[in-house]
Formats: sequence, C-alpha cells, structure tokens
Amino acid sequence: MATWGFGATQGVFREYYFKTPPFEGNQLVASTGLLVVGLLQTLPPFLLKIISSSPHYRFHMMWSGMVLVVASSIGAAFSTSAVQVIMTQGFMYGLSSGLLFAPCLTFVDEWFLKRRGLANGIFFGAPNIAAASLSPIFSVLLKRFGPRATLIGWAIFAAVIVSLGIICVRSRRDSKGEIAAASRQPSSSKRLFKKPTFWLFVISMTLQSLTNNLPANYLPSYATDLGVSPEKGALLVTFLSLFGIIGQISIGALTDAIGPLVPMLMSTLVSSFAVFVVWGLGKYYWNMVVTSILFGAFAFSFMVLRSHMAAVVVDDPNRPSEELFVSGILLFTRGVIGVASGYIAAAVLQNSDHIGVQPGYGAGKWCDFIILVGTTMTAATVGASGLWKRRK
Repeated sequence: MATWGFGATQGVFREYYFKTPPFEGNQLVASTGLLVVGLLQTLPPFLLKIISSSPHYRFHMMWSGMVLVVASSIGAAFSTSAVQVIMTQGFMYGLSSGLLFAPCLTFVDEWFLKRRGLANGIFFGAPNIAAASLSPIFSVLLKRFGPRATLIGWAIFAAVIVSLGIICVRSRRDSKGEIAAASRQPSSSKRLFKKPTFWLFVISMTLQSLTNNLPANYLPSYATDLGVSPEKGALLVTFLSLFGIIGQISIGALTDAIGPLVPMLMSTLVSSFAVFVVWGLGKYYWNMVVTSILFGAFAFSFMVLRSHMAAVVVDDPNRPSEELFVSGILLFTRGVIGVASGYIAAAVLQNSDHIGVQPGYGAGKWCDFIILVGTTMTAATVGASGLWKRRK
C-alpha cells in the first residue's frame, strides 16, 4: 500500500497539481509517480546484493523506509515549487519505497518455491487494491482539503500500517540459518551476460517499461481534456488497479502452469490492442474504461514474469542467488526506464500541446502519445523470441 499503491495514485496528484497554482501547467509534476515507481525498481539490485550477504539487514532497511515515507510525505505537504514536489513526493518517497520493497521481495522468494508465479502475482497485485481505493479517496480529499492536509494525513496513516507490517513479517529461517545460507551461495555473473536470452529479456523489459506506467499517470488528464469530470477521471486509475490485481494473479498462475511464453505474448499484444484501437479510436468514457481494464489486466501482469525470466536465464534451480541477481537487473532496468519514460512522455505532450483537442485519432494532441505507448508495447514482444527458441 505504501509503496506501489501510493505510486500508482500519482496520476490523481498530477491532475490536481497541473490545474492548481502554484504548479499549474507544469508538466514536470507528472514525474513524481514515475520517480516513485522508478526508484522502487532501480534500488533493489543494490539492496538485494547487501541482503544476500547480510540478510539480517532487511529489518533495518524496512524501518528506515518507514521513517522516510513519513518524512517525504510531510515534506511534500509543505512544498511550494515543482522541484520541491519532485524531490520529496518523487525522489525521497521513491527511496523509502525501495527500502521497503527489496526486503519484501526476498521474503516472497524465500517462502514460495513451486508456486512462485502465483505468489508474485498476489504480491504485485495486492498494492493495486490500495491504488484502487486510494485514487478516488485522494481525488476527493485533494478537492476538499488540498494537498497539505491530504499528505499529512497520509503520513500518519502510512506510519501506522507500515510499522504494523514490519512487526508482523518473519523470515523463514532464523538469523544463523540466513547467514549460513548466504555463505553457501557464491555466484559468478559473467556467464549470465553471455546468454542471448538475458539480453532479450533486458530489451523486452526496457520497451515494456517505457509505457507501463504512463496510462495511470495520463489517462485522468486525457479524460478531463475530453470533458470528463476529475472524479470520473480518477476512477480510470481505479479500474487500472483493480483489473491489474486480477491480471497479475491470473497470469502468475498461468505462468506456473504453462511457462512464460504465452503469458508474455498476451501481456504485450492485448495491451497494444487496448492502446492502439480502444484508446486511439475512442472518444467516449466507456472507451477509456475498457482501455483501463485491458491495460491494467495485461500490461501490469508483465512484472509477474520477472522471476520466471530469471529462472530461464539461469537454467539451474540450485543457483538461487543468480536468479536473484537476474531479477535485480530486470528490476533495475524497469526502474531506470520507468523514470526516463516520464520525461519522454512529458516532452511528447509538450510538443503536441499546441494542437489542442480535435476530432480524429487520439483526439489530436494525444495522437503522438498514444502511438508512442502502443508501438513500444508491441515491440516488447521481442522477449518472447528467447522463450520460443527454448521451447523448441
């Protein structure tokens, strides 16, 4: 809730900031959500390296993350410029999210072995419940009380729920067992970089990450440009999140059953259809709802494939530390590209902002943006070629 869930609601904050002084018209405020999600995925490789040699540091990281969640939320509440918002609600909150997320990732892989896809589906789907509920709540609170009271209230709420979560979580092994297990898993990453499948997955993850977070950040703005109320625009993020839960759990279970090839193709191609056809050609609210449903269910599920991609690259169940390393690299790639995608999208929209809303594909000003999202999502199917060769 405090990491992925809050990051997924930034489209609502972006819409409020973009139309309200002192941030009115500033496209940079859209980067807060992408910074949160980007850092959430960029930090794990470095944190996982520390955890693999010193597992007992996990709880120190989580408590530090909790403190930063509170500090960054309060800092954002008193921000008066776009740069301050980006540094607090974006950078600082992203750092705190990474400190909370990386240890949790190791707990999931530690507790679940045979049903890892399903476990990851539930793990990555659960925050969408928070996003689905928080988006309309934040929309109402921002409209009624403004960002300061909303963010201070969130800081208090997050401090309570995160603290309770840390207190309740447990390792599968005791401290001595963790240290012994870490010392028995030496790893050499050089052989992994020589595998074509590794680079195919990195490229696929790069392309998918360019677009994965953009609809959640920009669909509410697209909706309001076409005359939809801010409240109904915020509901689109809710639909994305709710069906993201269903998609991630379903795709995770399907991947456990038949492998990652078909789920990867479903994730990328159905998402491309949702963007190119349903979003691009539609001008009505129901088109936006269907886009949210399809994109949420299939694009968001791509993340669940990460652990299976790592297993395919390593191709040895007795090398769990190498699987964790590959997972970390994929997360790092996703994070870096996710952050960059926000600035790319902002530049594309800034370039077409003078066009305004018009009849035709993509409502005029959004045409280039929709083509960017659809094209890169389609290109992300390149990773399936590595899975296809392995299957044959």
